[in-house]
Amino acid sequence: MDKLIRALNQDDRHALVLNIAIAVGAAAIVNGVILLLGWDSPTDYAPQPWFEPPGWVVVLVWLVLFSLMASARWTLNSYTIIGVVRARALITLLIVACLVLPFYSLAISSLMGGLIGNFITIALAVTSIVFTWRRSRDAALFILPVVLWIAFATLVILAEMGRF
Repeated sequence: MDKLIRALNQDDRHALVLNIAIAVGAAAIVNGVILLLGWDSPTDYAPQPWFEPPGWVVVLVWLVLFSLMASARWTLNSYTIIGVVRARALITLLIVACLVLPFYSLAISSLMGGLIGNFITIALAVTSIVFTWRRSRDAALFILPVVLWIAFATLVILAEMGRF
């Protein structure tokens, strides 16, 4: 495990590919579980808003977002300034939080669980951006689409709840 972490924290192209492969691979596995268990099916308990994208679009967007988060994490590898290790840890935590997001919303068919999870994940993403910005603006900007996508997903949930 220590060897893997050292490989992920290098600033060469191999480490970039490894960061992206692990993040996107984990996201692909989670999305596979979602599809296999039928969690992507429309629910009876909430009306689907007209602007909700189909499941395959959601999967593709998430794969791109995981690629961007992994790229942000890798971008920090070339810096040796104070706080870069924490910034990288925050991004790693954000990746993990995004991986578990479906399990406390889709798995239990809870709009409120999804809403709370989205707010927590947005807060973590914004914290990651703010903390990372002073170390690498490029890395921080890689995370911004995550905030935008989860904000959009929050609007979808609010519409399903009849609040929008």
